[in-house]
Amino acid sequence: MTERTAAAGTGGPRLELAGVSKVYDDGTEALADVGFGVGDGELVGIVGPSGCGKSTLLRIAAGLDTPTSGTVRGTADRIGYVFQDAALLPWRSVRANVELLMELRGVPRAERRERAAQALDLVGLTEFARHRPAALSGGMRMRVSLARTLADDPGALLLDEPFGALDEITRARLGDELAALLAARPRPAVLVTHSVAEAVFLSSTVLVMSARPGRIVARVNVPFPSPRERPLRATPEFAEVVAALTERLYRGMAEAA
Repeated sequence: MTERTAAAGTGGPRLELAGVSKVYDDGTEALADVGFGVGDGELVGIVGPSGCGKSTLLRIAAGLDTPTSGTVRGTADRIGYVFQDAALLPWRSVRANVELLMELRGVPRAERRERAAQALDLVGLTEFARHRPAALSGGMRMRVSLARTLADDPGALLLDEPFGALDEITRARLGDELAALLAARPRPAVLVTHSVAEAVFLSSTVLVMSARPGRIVARVNVPFPSPRERPLRATPEFAEVVAALTERLYRGMAEAA
C-alpha cells in the first residue's frame, strides 16, 4: 500500500521515507525497504553503485514516482528538485529561466524579479542575467538551475547528481557554493552522488546503498561541523572518512553479489 501523508508535529523529520520498495511492471526490483528522515538544516547524502535505485528513490521522495510499498511523509509545502541536467529553456534569458517555476505558480512579476535577482546574486551570476544559456559554461548553467530552484523557495531540496557532468575543479567549486547556500538558507536536503568525497563534504549523514535492489547498508554521521570550507578537503581526517565510506561502499557491492 502506498501512502503519502503529512508528518505530525514540528520537531521530527521534515521529510521521511519508511519501508519504501519499488518493483517495476517487468519485475525489476529497484528498491527494498528503504527508510530515512531529514530534518531542517540537514543534508543526507546517498551513495551507491550505478543502477542501485538512487534516482528512483529521489523521484519517489519528490512525488514524481510512487513506491510499490512504503510511505513518504513530509511537512514541506513544496519540494525543489535539481536534476542531473540543467534543463534550461534556450530561448529564455538566465533571469527568465530562474523565474520560470514562480511564473508557472502565478507569482506576481515584481516578486518574481526580486526573488530571481536575489537567487542569481547567491550563485554569483547577477552580471549574466540577460544572457542566454548557450553563452554559459556547463558549471554556470548548473548554477542557473540551482538558482531557479532556490528562487521558488521550496521547503525541501532534492539534488540528483547535479555536478556529475562537470570537471573535478568546477565540481568542487560548486560544491563549496552549495555548502554556503545551504548554510545561509537551511532546509532539509537530499543529495544523490557518485562522489564519496562530495557526499562527505556536503552531508551531515551519508547513506550507503547496496547494488540492486537498493537497500541502505550503512548510515554514517559525518563528524565535521558546518559551515565547511575548501581546506577541509585536504586534511587527513577528511581523507580518512572518505576512505572508510569508500570501503563500505565496495563491501556493500560485494555482499550484494
